[in-house]
Amino acid sequence: MKICYFYLHRMAGRGSGRYMQSLLSYFKPRKHEITVVEGMRSKLKVLKGLDVKYVHFPFQIPVYQGRADVKKNVKISTIPDSQIFSLSRRFAEWGVKINERRGLDVIHVNHVGVLPFAANMAKQINGVPYVVTAHGTGMLSSLESKRNFDMAKTGLDGSEKIMANSKFTKKQLVDDFGVQKNKIKVIYPGVNTDVFKAASSRVRSAIKRKYGCKNKRVIFSSGFFTEEKGFQYLLEAASVYEKEDPNIVTLITGQGSYQKEMLRLIKKYKLKNTKILGWVMRKDLIKLYGAADIFVTPSIWNEPFGLVSVEALASSTPVIATKMGGIPEIVTKDVGEVIESKSARAISDTVLNRINDEAWLKKRGKKGRQMVIDHFSVKSCGRETEKVYKKAIK
Repeated sequence: MKICYFYLHRMAGRGSGRYMQSLLSYFKPRKHEITVVEGMRSKLKVLKGLDVKYVHFPFQIPVYQGRADVKKNVKISTIPDSQIFSLSRRFAEWGVKINERRGLDVIHVNHVGVLPFAANMAKQINGVPYVVTAHGTGMLSSLESKRNFDMAKTGLDGSEKIMANSKFTKKQLVDDFGVQKNKIKVIYPGVNTDVFKAASSRVRSAIKRKYGCKNKRVIFSSGFFTEEKGFQYLLEAASVYEKEDPNIVTLITGQGSYQKEMLRLIKKYKLKNTKILGWVMRKDLIKLYGAADIFVTPSIWNEPFGLVSVEALASSTPVIATKMGGIPEIVTKDVGEVIESKSARAISDTVLNRINDEAWLKKRGKKGRQMVIDHFSVKSCGRETEKVYKKAIK
């Protein structure tokens, strides 16, 4: 197949970026002819050997909700009409141009909003079908203004198929955008289970030494530093379980504007065993997942999916997660604990109840990894996406 992907930003560490990396790693070896059109240049191994087009704009690329890799977060809902239509037009022009040069079977766009609208513009000219993957932030952005909603609705209506990253997202598409249920297919994003896996005892020891927690129990969390991710409740919980059990260390990786507030809370609670590591190299991030005893997802907003939880489970690490959005579709009693959101007490109680329970940790870790292999792998995601492409082409 000849596939063209539209992606507005660079494929960095956010959920949709990692989703795209996984998808490309699946399709690239299968000898499909792939073109990637992106608004910000990405430097990734998975892009080597692919035809990558960079769309240059004379203004800063706006964001859906927030990103740490741009100088200033200007939201799509606030930019002038001239800029949003320039974004759409230039992506559409690339879709038309690539089809004229070599022909396209399907265009795959990420995020509800401006890019499906662009793909629809291209379709009106060249007739190439397109499909959409719905991620949460694009949907939120599209509900922030009438202009954005109308563009999103046009893009969704013109698509052949919409892939929702969870059942929760599917419900949002039906309730908020009026999409017919039979047009939506739930395909969970996949992770590479050859990369995310249980750490050996040697790796566990090395990573714990590196981050100053040798012979300690490790609570790990990772994500974009915003208030909605709920890290403030994890830090408050740490002030309780650190006193109860000084052998527990909390490590948090990520980046974002909320980091200053998180550092303030560490001082406020006088946390001695809690460290904000900031952004870390991917190889270290993978090792941290595997070296941790428990991963905590403290989100207080309706996460459409929650890829970090899946990465932790693939690493045989049990997850404690809040009952928000699509998270309960991933984290169950079999692989961890689901707790109420905005409750430091719920986090601290669960950590203290489970952190030294070797049987619970081992059993949940083993079941979590198997669940990811069965339902959340790159292979399962790629296979189901390929079926959608074939139907769209027909």
